[in-house]
Amino acid sequence: MRKFRILFLVVFCAAGILGAEDLTLPAAASIVGGAPFFSDVRAFNTSYTDSLDVTMTYGCFIPTPCSPTTSSVDFTLAPRQSMAFNDIVVSQFNTPNSAGGIEFTHSGSSDQLVVTSRLFSTAPVPTVGMFIPGLPNSEQHATTVLTSIRNGGPNQGFRTNVGVYNREDSGVDVTFRIIDGGGQVGNAVTVNVAGHSGAQVNRIFEAAGQGGHATENAVIVVSATHEVFSYAAVIDNATTDPIFVVGAEDQPFQATTPSGGTPTQTPTQPANTPTRTPTPPGSSTRIVNVGQGGDNFVDQVSGNSTSEIHIGDTIRWVWVAAMDHSSTQGPCPPCTAGAGTWDSGVRSLGTFNVTFTTAGTFPYFCIPHGAAMTGTVIVNP
Repeated sequence: MRKFRILFLVVFCAAGILGAEDLTLPAAASIVGGAPFFSDVRAFNTSYTDSLDVTMTYGCFIPTPCSPTTSSVDFTLAPRQSMAFNDIVVSQFNTPNSAGGIEFTHSGSSDQLVVTSRLFSTAPVPTVGMFIPGLPNSEQHATTVLTSIRNGGPNQGFRTNVGVYNREDSGVDVTFRIIDGGGQVGNAVTVNVAGHSGAQVNRIFEAAGQGGHATENAVIVVSATHEVFSYAAVIDNATTDPIFVVGAEDQPFQATTPSGGTPTQTPTQPANTPTRTPTPPGSSTRIVNVGQGGDNFVDQVSGNSTSEIHIGDTIRWVWVAAMDHSSTQGPCPPCTAGAGTWDSGVRSLGTFNVTFTTAGTFPYFCIPHGAAMTGTVIVNP
């Protein structure tokens, strides 16, 4: 009987240790500029008797690439102690003008650590912000749904930004699909997220090719190749007041048709984009950053200047630096404008879409930089 009691205590204690869950703050920032944002974080030890050793690790992903000056910080919470970390990205990680997620690991039992934060903007005055909780590992899912999604509407309307944080060691492909009225709105948007890092897609309706779509009750299905934390920030353009939406576990995505029988919506092309066949439901939009880290084209999935997609997919070039660049199809050299099938023209901001309906390899270049700034789109059947 005594041996049974000892065995029970060992198993019970081991279960308590294994039951402890680390936490992740999926979004934190310290950015100074036209729209300054800062994160104030609070950590609390719920135990009345035991101290708590905590390690917090910053995984920044804005700008891209991003390497924190200080990646990890250790601290100890006495029983029932609350500790404040104002402007945590600078005060603890010494990485100004960056944004990312923060992982918290600790020595205690399950639910012993509580982490909360306020992400807020100091302009315009008065400040506006949103509450972002530290999420336990059990909140990671391969498929999640973001609800309460809004876009457009009367007066200045709404906009929605979406993001994910990947706490795992391996990279993950993440696809966002907007669903409204039972059907998909625009293109799916796919990003690749490295391990212990994240990604954010601002103005998701524009990224999906449906910036003018007005809704106050859409959802976004987030599908990933392994478990991630997902979130949305829904922002009132008139007041800049935001709300933070945490992804809830969902069923695997299935393409649907709205109740009225209308096929899933497809994006409208900007006036300066070559006319192409509408993207079939389920196709993806690949984001290529223009000017990322200098005179470069950077595909968000491959991490380089080559984009490998399938027929029906869309490439969306996004100008991320206020520099003059173009996406101009054709071999380079000779780098001749007008020789290929698309040309964005030279610009310093905005986006440019091309949907591909035939297989092949399509080289392209930047008019101002010629052979010093080239890319390739490979379209598979």
